[in-house]
Amino acid sequence: MTDRPARPSLRRPVGALAALLAATLVLTACLGPDGQRAFDLVNHERTTRGIAALENDLVLNAKAQAWAEVLAGRRTLSHSSLSDGVPAGWVRLTENVGRGGSADAVHAGLMGSPSHRANVLDRRVSRVGLGAARASDGALYVVQVFSG
Repeated sequence: MTDRPARPSLRRPVGALAALLAATLVLTACLGPDGQRAFDLVNHERTTRGIAALENDLVLNAKAQAWAEVLAGRRTLSHSSLSDGVPAGWVRLTENVGRGGSADAVHAGLMGSPSHRANVLDRRVSRVGLGAARASDGALYVVQVFSG
Protein backbone atom coordinates (compact mmCIF):
# COMPACT_ATOMS: atom_id res chain seq x y z
CA MET A 1 0.00 0.00 0.00
CA THR A 2 1.33 3.42 -0.95
CA ASP A 3 0.68 6.59 0.90
CA ARG A 4 -1.19 9.32 -0.91
CA PRO A 5 0.26 12.78 -0.77
CA ALA A 6 -1.55 15.00 1.69
CA ARG A 7 -4.19 17.19 0.09
CA PRO A 8 -3.98 20.83 1.05
CA SER A 9 -6.89 21.96 3.16
CA LEU A 10 -9.14 24.50 1.49
CA ARG A 11 -11.09 25.24 4.65
CA ARG A 12 -8.92 28.03 5.94
CA PRO A 13 -8.62 30.02 2.67
CA VAL A 14 -12.29 29.51 1.85
CA GLY A 15 -13.26 30.48 5.40
CA ALA A 16 -11.09 33.59 5.25
CA LEU A 17 -12.55 34.51 1.87
CA ALA A 18 -16.08 34.03 3.17
CA ALA A 19 -15.33 36.26 6.19
CA LEU A 20 -13.84 38.95 3.94
CA LEU A 21 -16.84 38.80 1.61
CA ALA A 22 -19.28 39.03 4.54
CA ALA A 23 -17.43 42.02 5.97
CA THR A 24 -17.42 43.73 2.56
CA LEU A 25 -21.15 43.16 2.13
CA VAL A 26 -21.90 44.55 5.59
CA LEU A 27 -19.80 47.65 4.94
CA THR A 28 -21.27 48.12 1.47
CA ALA A 29 -24.82 47.72 2.76
CA CYS A 30 -24.32 50.53 5.27
CA LEU A 31 -25.18 53.70 3.46
CA GLY A 32 -24.40 56.03 6.32
CA PRO A 33 -26.86 58.74 7.33
CA ASP A 34 -26.49 60.87 4.17
CA GLY A 35 -26.70 57.88 1.82
CA GLN A 36 -29.67 56.45 3.70
CA ARG A 37 -31.45 59.80 3.55
CA ALA A 38 -30.81 60.04 -0.20
CA PHE A 39 -32.17 56.50 -0.64
CA ASP A 40 -35.28 57.31 1.41
CA LEU A 41 -35.93 60.51 -0.56
CA VAL A 42 -35.72 58.68 -3.90
CA ASN A 43 -38.16 56.01 -2.78
CA HIS A 44 -40.50 58.59 -1.25
CA GLU A 45 -40.65 60.42 -4.60
CA ARG A 46 -41.48 57.16 -6.35
CA THR A 47 -44.02 55.70 -3.93
CA THR A 48 -46.00 58.95 -3.54
CA ARG A 49 -46.51 58.80 -7.33
CA GLY A 50 -47.54 55.15 -7.36
CA ILE A 51 -44.18 53.96 -8.70
CA ALA A 52 -42.56 50.91 -7.08
CA ALA A 53 -39.80 51.58 -4.56
CA LEU A 54 -36.29 50.72 -5.67
CA GLU A 55 -34.26 47.87 -4.20
CA ASN A 56 -30.99 48.91 -2.58
CA ASP A 57 -28.33 47.11 -4.66
CA LEU A 58 -25.04 46.30 -2.89
CA VAL A 59 -22.91 46.30 -6.06
CA LEU A 60 -24.38 49.59 -7.24
CA ASN A 61 -23.87 51.01 -3.72
CA ALA A 62 -20.16 50.17 -3.90
CA LYS A 63 -19.85 51.81 -7.32
CA ALA A 64 -21.80 54.91 -6.26
CA GLN A 65 -19.89 55.28 -2.98
CA ALA A 66 -16.52 54.96 -4.67
CA TRP A 67 -17.47 57.62 -7.22
CA ALA A 68 -18.92 59.95 -4.56
CA GLU A 69 -15.59 59.77 -2.73
CA VAL A 70 -13.70 60.60 -5.95
CA LEU A 71 -15.96 63.61 -6.56
CA ALA A 72 -15.63 64.82 -2.96
CA GLY A 73 -11.85 64.47 -3.20
CA ARG A 74 -11.77 66.46 -6.45
CA ARG A 75 -14.50 68.87 -5.30
CA THR A 76 -16.11 68.72 -8.74
CA LEU A 77 -19.07 67.05 -10.44
CA SER A 78 -18.73 64.60 -13.32
CA HIS A 79 -20.22 61.29 -14.31
CA SER A 80 -18.44 57.98 -13.87
CA SER A 81 -17.69 55.44 -16.59
CA LEU A 82 -21.16 54.15 -15.97
CA SER A 83 -20.91 50.48 -16.86
CA ASP A 84 -17.54 49.96 -15.13
CA GLY A 85 -17.99 47.64 -12.17
CA VAL A 86 -21.62 46.83 -12.95
CA PRO A 87 -22.37 43.16 -13.61
CA ALA A 88 -23.95 42.16 -16.91
CA GLY A 89 -27.69 41.68 -17.15
CA TRP A 90 -28.96 45.25 -16.99
CA VAL A 91 -31.10 46.72 -19.73
CA ARG A 92 -31.18 50.29 -18.42
CA LEU A 93 -28.39 52.01 -16.51
CA THR A 94 -28.39 55.71 -15.55
CA GLU A 95 -26.61 57.93 -13.06
CA ASN A 96 -27.31 61.15 -11.19
CA VAL A 97 -24.57 63.14 -9.46
CA GLY A 98 -25.17 66.15 -7.26
CA ARG A 99 -23.59 68.43 -4.70
CA GLY A 100 -25.09 70.43 -1.86
CA GLY A 101 -25.12 71.09 1.84
CA SER A 102 -27.33 68.11 2.70
CA ALA A 103 -28.97 65.07 1.15
CA ASP A 104 -32.24 67.04 1.06
CA ALA A 105 -30.61 69.93 -0.80
CA VAL A 106 -28.99 67.60 -3.35
CA HIS A 107 -32.29 65.78 -3.82
CA ALA A 108 -34.17 69.05 -4.38
CA GLY A 109 -31.63 70.07 -7.01
CA LEU A 110 -31.87 66.74 -8.80
CA MET A 111 -35.67 66.80 -8.77
CA GLY A 112 -35.54 70.35 -10.20
CA SER A 113 -33.70 69.07 -13.28
CA PRO A 114 -35.93 67.35 -15.85
CA SER A 115 -33.33 64.74 -16.87
CA HIS A 116 -32.31 63.88 -13.30
CA ARG A 117 -35.94 63.78 -12.19
CA ALA A 118 -36.68 61.38 -15.07
CA ASN A 119 -33.96 59.02 -13.78
CA VAL A 120 -35.45 59.02 -10.26
CA LEU A 121 -38.99 58.37 -11.54
CA ASP A 122 -38.13 55.93 -14.35
CA ARG A 123 -40.49 52.94 -14.10
CA ARG A 124 -38.00 50.81 -16.05
CA VAL A 125 -35.47 50.71 -13.20
CA SER A 126 -35.84 48.48 -10.16
CA ARG A 127 -32.53 48.89 -8.30
CA VAL A 128 -30.44 51.77 -7.08
CA GLY A 129 -27.05 52.26 -5.53
CA LEU A 130 -26.37 55.35 -3.46
CA GLY A 131 -23.10 56.93 -2.45
CA ALA A 132 -22.53 60.04 -0.35
CA ALA A 133 -19.26 61.68 0.65
CA ARG A 134 -18.30 64.99 2.23
CA ALA A 135 -15.57 67.15 0.78
CA SER A 136 -13.07 69.00 2.94
CA ASP A 137 -15.19 72.16 2.55
CA GLY A 138 -18.26 70.36 3.95
CA ALA A 139 -20.12 69.97 0.65
CA LEU A 140 -21.97 66.68 0.24
CA TYR A 141 -21.53 64.75 -3.01
CA VAL A 142 -24.27 62.24 -3.83
CA VAL A 143 -24.19 59.62 -6.58
CA GLN A 144 -27.25 57.61 -7.59
CA VAL A 145 -26.83 54.65 -9.98
CA PHE A 146 -30.10 53.23 -11.32
CA SER A 147 -30.43 49.84 -12.99
CA GLY A 148 -33.23 47.85 -14.52
